[in-house]
Amino acid sequence: MSSIRTPRQKRGIDTKERITKAAMALFAERGIHGTTSKQIAKKAGVSIGSFYSYFKNKEKLLIEMLEDYVENHYDAVWQALGSLRMETLGRNDLRTLILGVFNAYELAPEFHRQTHALRYTDPDIKRIYDREREREVRQIQFLIEQNAGHMVPVKDSRAVAMVIHNAVENVAHTAKFYGTDISETALADALADMIAGLLLGNTLSAIK
Repeated sequence: MSSIRTPRQKRGIDTKERITKAAMALFAERGIHGTTSKQIAKKAGVSIGSFYSYFKNKEKLLIEMLEDYVENHYDAVWQALGSLRMETLGRNDLRTLILGVFNAYELAPEFHRQTHALRYTDPDIKRIYDREREREVRQIQFLIEQNAGHMVPVKDSRAVAMVIHNAVENVAHTAKFYGTDISETALADALADMIAGLLLGNTLSAIK
């Protein structure tokens, strides 16, 4: 088998992108386990030999796709930070960040759902999601510590950051994967109120 190719010219980059897009479509249609390398190559319009010149196997393709996905997901979650004053976050700022999380799940919801389920059986996928969770928790912890001057004092900022992360992630999964008759707007408002109550206190002036 030929060595794995790292494309540098436009033609090679375009071919690799077609393979990735074909895989994403088939994973959504057939499931990750129900999709083969041959099916991906056929949908991408390339030979199976060409597929193997870019990816050792379907699993390596999946890992590379997941690595790219979590980077894009992270950027989408935190893109609003550039327009906020990080040292004086209020309730409405928290709501904006929560909506950013919800919106990030629109990037590839079926891919996220399937790969997230595989974290319990695939150590490589677990490693990627565990690393991503740690990065998210560190970002939340940083924001808590940056806002220490006007937030309710907390004994363990990392523990609080983990609780907030898990709460937002679980509600996002409910909204995007499991389904609920509660609107995303109502869920975002409830989360913002809950986190504001935890970090800023319960007075109306504190959570504006």
